Amino acid sequence: MIVKNISKLQIFFFSFLALPLSFVGIPIYLNVSDFYARKFEINLATIGILLIFIRIIDVVQDPLIGYLSDLLSQKKIGRKKIICTSSTLLCFAFYLVFNPPESLGKNLSILWFCGSLIATYTCFNFTIINFESLAAIFAKNDQERIALNSSKEMFGVIGMIFAFLLPTILVSFFLLDAAYVYPVFSFAFAALMLLASFGFFRKIKIEKEFLEINPTAKIKFLEILRDKKFLVFLAIFFLNAVAVSLPAANLNFYINDILHRPENLGWFLSIYFISACVFIPFWKYCATKFGMIRSWIFSISGSVLTFSFAYFLTSENADYFYLVCFFSGAFLGADLIMPPAILAKITSAKKEMISSYFSWWNLTAKMSLMIAASSSLIVLGLSGYKPGLSAPEGVISISFFYALLPCVLKIFTIINLVYVIKKFPFYET
Repeated sequence: MIVKNISKLQIFFFSFLALPLSFVGIPIYLNVSDFYARKFEINLATIGILLIFIRIIDVVQDPLIGYLSDLLSQKKIGRKKIICTSSTLLCFAFYLVFNPPESLGKNLSILWFCGSLIATYTCFNFTIINFESLAAIFAKNDQERIALNSSKEMFGVIGMIFAFLLPTILVSFFLLDAAYVYPVFSFAFAALMLLASFGFFRKIKIEKEFLEINPTAKIKFLEILRDKKFLVFLAIFFLNAVAVSLPAANLNFYINDILHRPENLGWFLSIYFISACVFIPFWKYCATKFGMIRSWIFSISGSVLTFSFAYFLTSENADYFYLVCFFSGAFLGADLIMPPAILAKITSAKKEMISSYFSWWNLTAKMSLMIAASSSLIVLGLSGYKPGLSAPEGVISISFFYALLPCVLKIFTIINLVYVIKKFPFYET
């Protein structure tokens, strides 16, 4: 039997969905706080507490959504259908977040804020978990896994850049009144999501989505936590994800109070994300040529060199941070491509539980960001750091959390990946 490779057009139809999905991450967190603080005069501390509560619900529901998705798949309800349904509902939920009734008082606006965001993240979790699961089913070998995840992550980065820049573009270039920026933002998201889901995604052709699943297999909720290969991968991914999340959580503090260049934040981020996009094809080539784990080790080693350099930067040599942004963005590509491709390989013989696997991976990514943000904030506070007015110990702590600690964690990640290659040759065969 001849197995046809996935065509470039099919890869495009599939991976374009990652573009609108990237709106529901850091961009929504940045925009929603400003929107509700200005529109309903909700205190920022209150919004912060509410976001923690919403994030906890978001994290806890992941394994349940993965488990339910696997059950639905066994009942012949395809993941394509789940994705199209949940993405449509996601458009409505996202619209509700940025279009609350004008008549809402402060208390009702808080309830609206919580309810609409929880609905948004529930629909998003159904979409993203089944999207990643279907990517693992769609790709039949390592080469296709790398190609599909490279394209998917590139569209994700492009979507994040667009989501970051869209409010500024609407105000600066289209002279849109600030009151209409966020409603237009939500309409743009809905248009992209519906185009991706019903214009492109429905055209993908996946063979044997159900036939490869053993109809007599029983899905046990915690069974995947006894999978040693998966647990080893998950531990390494968590360690590296914390290392990646620490700079993101402390970027504003580092730029404002170490480099003293707050006006350059947009340029720094633009260089970082554009570099990530440009170098994704390079990491795709490396993974195909040298293997996923070895390529990942190489990229993490490059990140260590980059961020060790960032530790020594000050306001006097802040322009060198452009180089840090360029090279850290370049090395980011492997962090985006390799983990989902490796997990797809791990789950290749376990189609009946594939969404459960990806739900635990999704949960781990969210937990790493929470831990990185909360731990650094606690230590910075205890060390006397106050944004704009800092004790010397606090300033030292910023460089430690932004640059030095991520390097230490990444070195441990490299050691563990070398161990994996020797202990589990499966990963690179």
